[in-house]
Amino acid sequence: MAKVLLIQPRIGEWDEARSHLCVPTAILSSATLVSNEFETVLIDSRLTGWKKKLLQELEKKPLCAGLTSITGSQIKYSLQISKFIKSHSEVPVVWGGIQPTILPEVTLSNGNIDIIVINEGEISFLELVRRLDKKESLKGVKGIWFKENGEIIRNENRDYLDLNQLPDIPYDLLDMKYYLPVFKGRRTLYLETSRGCTGKCTFCSNSVYNKRKWRSLSPENVLKRIKFVYDKYGINSFYFIDDNFFVDLERARKIAEMIIEQSLDIIFEVQGIRYDSAIKIDDEFLGLLHRSGLRKVHFGAESGSQRILDMVCKEITIDKIINVNRQWSKYDIVVQHNFMAGFPSETTDDIKATINLIFKLKKENPHAMTSPICPYTPYPGTALYQKALNDGFTERKKLEEWIESDYGDSIWISPSKGNLLKKIFFVTLFIESERERDMLSSPFLKLGFGIYRKIANFRLKKFFFTFMIEMTIKNIIAFFYQKTRMLSRAGNR
Repeated sequence: MAKVLLIQPRIGEWDEARSHLCVPTAILSSATLVSNEFETVLIDSRLTGWKKKLLQELEKKPLCAGLTSITGSQIKYSLQISKFIKSHSEVPVVWGGIQPTILPEVTLSNGNIDIIVINEGEISFLELVRRLDKKESLKGVKGIWFKENGEIIRNENRDYLDLNQLPDIPYDLLDMKYYLPVFKGRRTLYLETSRGCTGKCTFCSNSVYNKRKWRSLSPENVLKRIKFVYDKYGINSFYFIDDNFFVDLERARKIAEMIIEQSLDIIFEVQGIRYDSAIKIDDEFLGLLHRSGLRKVHFGAESGSQRILDMVCKEITIDKIINVNRQWSKYDIVVQHNFMAGFPSETTDDIKATINLIFKLKKENPHAMTSPICPYTPYPGTALYQKALNDGFTERKKLEEWIESDYGDSIWISPSKGNLLKKIFFVTLFIESERERDMLSSPFLKLGFGIYRKIANFRLKKFFFTFMIEMTIKNIIAFFYQKTRMLSRAGNR
């Protein structure tokens, strides 16, 4: 049987600081169909020994080597792997994910990449592999671009999938002992139950990747997937990584009711919920969600400035954010409000308004927490991108130029403001004990977080970001910690 090779690139230092790695959901999803027809091997570069294993598999001349990448630092890791493959074989390199979807020409123009898959990859990747196996032309395969004699060939896009028609995720491609990070004392699986978001946010890459089209698994299929891993692996904690889990409130209610009816002892966290959905959730519904196991949700607040919220089309008000936060305070559900800074035309007063809102939300809800305040990055294809260009963003022509864009892009703003945003991001990494408990397994790191948290809160409240030697110290600790974790995982192999 012909072989397909899939390689998971590194995600970043936060992923590697967890008790265990998160399951590589994107690359596993690309394998759901192809692994039923072709022998499929998944290599995770976050584990030691991956280069040796990759060389061994390349010697077997697989049909292709597939990687995934979001826009940002993961590009660097995927490129390193792609260059390694090219230097040791003639195996075609295929990229999928957000990066090649929103920047297809920039991505495919790189000499280390032969083919890209646009948007959802399950069917497109399968059809691509079938053509490679038969040594047929790739022309006509929907959802892919490729190079032929140095020329980029742009095939027709593929329609979005019916998620209910896809088979189960092939978890057997993984050794699960290395995965499932701890959440509230339980090993947790990242699980996708829907894709897309109907929101109109002008900054979000989701509007390019999913074009505001939301599609979902039925409640019955959600429960089927939960019960499969519950029975097979004993997994009883889930992180629903949906862009917007609560688009269909009746679907969400049915899932909660079925969990209770089937007496499943699980807890779960939801990555995506909008305030305009939460406003429609009354106390009875909230109680049901809590009884079914909901323990944490992530809201996209983005800013404490109403002017900025209106500019980016969040379709919410500061008062609605505050009211939702108060309502959810009645239940033991962690409410994480996610914020950004560095939007076009944003002033220092706007940023201070965001910080003031963060402390107000935390004061009024003992279960409220905030994300790090992430610097805004302009994504091509979004409505806000042109405004960013007008405000001085330097348009990128090469793939490598997008590497430093995941935690803010200081090239398009003044160096002083870019430096301020990086300092604010750094400080807000440390202000939450909840993040420390959930993500860190090292007692040494937990101690360091606890000590610095008081300093971080002081800096944020006082807007005092000078003499921040702690940023250098953190980078040194992170370097040695990552080396130690890699060696530890090697010892467990």
